[in-house]
Amino acid sequence: DEVKLGGVGINFVTRNGTDRFRGSGRLYITDEAFQADNLTDEVKLGGVGGGAPIQNIKDYGFEVGGPIMRGKLWYWGSYSKQDIKAGIPGFFLPDANCQAMKAALRLDPLAPIPTDDVRGCLGTDGTELNNYNWKIQWAPVQGNKFSFQNTWAEKFKNARDASDTRPIETTFRQRAVPSEFGKYGWDVGPSPLWKAGDQHIFSDRLLLDVQWAHLGNNFVLDFHEDDLANVQPTFIISTGVWGRSFQRSGPFIRPTHSVDVTTSYFLPSFGGGDHALKLGYRWRTAKEHSEAHVGGNTVARFASPTVNCTLASQNCQGDLYRDSNVNYELKTHALYAQDTYSLGRTTFTLGVRWDQQDNVAEASAVPGHPFAPDWLPAVAFDGADAGVVWNDISPRLGVTYDLMGTGKTVVKASYALYYGQRSPNQVVNTLNPVTAVQIRFPWTDLNGDSLVTRNELNLGVRPTVVQGNYDPDNPTSLRSAGTVDPDVKNDRTREFIAGFDHEVMANLAVGASYIYRKYDRFTWDDKVGLTSANYVERTFTPTAASCPAAGARCETVTFFEPNIPVPGAFVFTNVPERYRDYNGVELSLNKRYSNRWMGLVSFAYNDAADHWDSPNSFEDPTCRAGSGTAVNTTCLPSQTYAPESGGSGIDNIFNNAEWMFKAQGMYTLPWDINVAGFFQSRQGYPFPQAVRIASRANQGGLVDVLLEPLGDTRHPTLNYADFKVEKAFTFGTTRIIPSLDIFNIGNVNTVLARRRLQAAANANQISGIVAPRVLRFGVRINW
Repeated sequence: DEVKLGGVGINFVTRNGTDRFRGSGRLYITDEAFQADNLTDEVKLGGVGGGAPIQNIKDYGFEVGGPIMRGKLWYWGSYSKQDIKAGIPGFFLPDANCQAMKAALRLDPLAPIPTDDVRGCLGTDGTELNNYNWKIQWAPVQGNKFSFQNTWAEKFKNARDASDTRPIETTFRQRAVPSEFGKYGWDVGPSPLWKAGDQHIFSDRLLLDVQWAHLGNNFVLDFHEDDLANVQPTFIISTGVWGRSFQRSGPFIRPTHSVDVTTSYFLPSFGGGDHALKLGYRWRTAKEHSEAHVGGNTVARFASPTVNCTLASQNCQGDLYRDSNVNYELKTHALYAQDTYSLGRTTFTLGVRWDQQDNVAEASAVPGHPFAPDWLPAVAFDGADAGVVWNDISPRLGVTYDLMGTGKTVVKASYALYYGQRSPNQVVNTLNPVTAVQIRFPWTDLNGDSLVTRNELNLGVRPTVVQGNYDPDNPTSLRSAGTVDPDVKNDRTREFIAGFDHEVMANLAVGASYIYRKYDRFTWDDKVGLTSANYVERTFTPTAASCPAAGARCETVTFFEPNIPVPGAFVFTNVPERYRDYNGVELSLNKRYSNRWMGLVSFAYNDAADHWDSPNSFEDPTCRAGSGTAVNTTCLPSQTYAPESGGSGIDNIFNNAEWMFKAQGMYTLPWDINVAGFFQSRQGYPFPQAVRIASRANQGGLVDVLLEPLGDTRHPTLNYADFKVEKAFTFGTTRIIPSLDIFNIGNVNTVLARRRLQAAANANQISGIVAPRVLRFGVRINW
């Protein structure tokens, strides 16, 4: 009941020092020199001649702990580093030789160029992870233990989001936020965690645990080079390819403070059974500061790579952006109680949880657009409170029953109600006028320099696209165009689980579970005065010239566009008559270690679907899939609303893979050599092929129209296996364990992702593939 959200929860507990000096270390090396070639002609024809190679991975670290004062005071500390370098599929280095190779492979993907040469021209996706920990424990009196811990987590990426559609100048540098934005080591710098706790055992029945924590969570996704901040990006509408520059996302500074008080009381032989009672309280505050800036505050949009924007007839576009600069604070309280009641063969778990969540937007300001301040003026915001406080009560009930009274066959069932965890910006973000704003105008590149200037935009019309808390009918307004429904409710998950576990023989058990979840009370920004009845049906057939890629699907598609200008005003509220459900079955066979071997086999199948029960549950009926990271999987079968038999409305498959099989095991050979293996088979993820409609009337904006319901076409099934061998050597109290791992032992080359836009030059090109077989050498030391 201390868990607020549904799903799997993981509680990490770091090591502690003891009265003996102990420690361990590790070193793992993976290098391209020990890597196979998994590229076939079929894969090369998909435009990914170099594959997805590992270049070099180093993973090393150590941890030590021991006594400062035996029986009273202990220390523990650790350091680890992961240095990961991988080649990026389709991402060629900018030097002349590599660009010539890229051009040659475009003309003939089967050109006789050695795979190693192509890999040598691929850009590097570099990631560095550094983690530092130290911890002190003190036992001042009998039954009491105090601990204090400090952790630093640092992540750096040199070219985040690099791909064949995001060249190097459009990638992000990910790093910690510098000290100019806050107090280093507290809110900024490598994300710091400060944590203190005290545990006191009053008796064999009563335990009290108090914890305080501060997490300075922060990062920034910066321009690849600082001087790109004033450079306008380019965007090719048909292919989704960016160029010249991109944007800065952040800094994101999200510190949290929390206090947790938990007490456990054990009450045996009361009311006919034994009770384990738990009562807890949590107080937490979370702040959020974030900023965003698009290069030059402007994006030049081209219909295709060859379009001539000097002609007004080519329908080029200029996007104007106003920066965002927001501050929010969330305050939460939670109280929970639970009783685990054991009565004969039956154990009941009864619990209830109360959560209160409230947040506010704090003052901030942004400058106006550099050359269109009349459309995007500077804004100073004094802050706001939506007045919406969520008080949610979540009951929990579980029961297990020992079917035979032997402890070998147990049936179980549980019901739980979960509510969403409010983010610092949720609800109140609607009232904030200094969030990012995007507006779009027709653009004619009069001087042919590919840069958008004021005199080249048609500013005499209403913007063709509007994103953000902005009223296009009143552009000089310094207020948000959004309001909040005072009765908006928190999203909700209802969960039911039933299953059994049976011990077939000593150390061998089977299990089965059925899981049902229903998700509802989703929220949306409901446009005032706009409903699905305001959308009219249109058709579009791509021209043959726009479908040069072999195998591209360019059939006629149906889409919808509004018959009135899309209103700027909106209300943050719950989506009516919409829900999502999940039905899943999980089967497992678990062999605990005995007779020199162990193993685990599992199979999971699930069916998840979105439901729209009436036209009130959506505005835009178009079967669509959004671009970039804003993927909208709203796909209405037959591209229009038509209630199913029985009036249950519209369904849409939601899940990624409907089934997954896993098997893993270990066997100890003579001379205590351990060999282990892992195998996974899963259904391929959906391949949502779509045709892009560059613009729609009445500010309907761009839309990617799916050619079929999501999930009808999928990537291939993934079958993947790993192998490991290790042997421990003991020298006194020291153990040295060298090991060898073989990843992708079958050297499969399963395609994981393709470019989905069909009326484009890069249609169906492979953008993700399984890395080839590679060896990893490692050694662990324990003392």
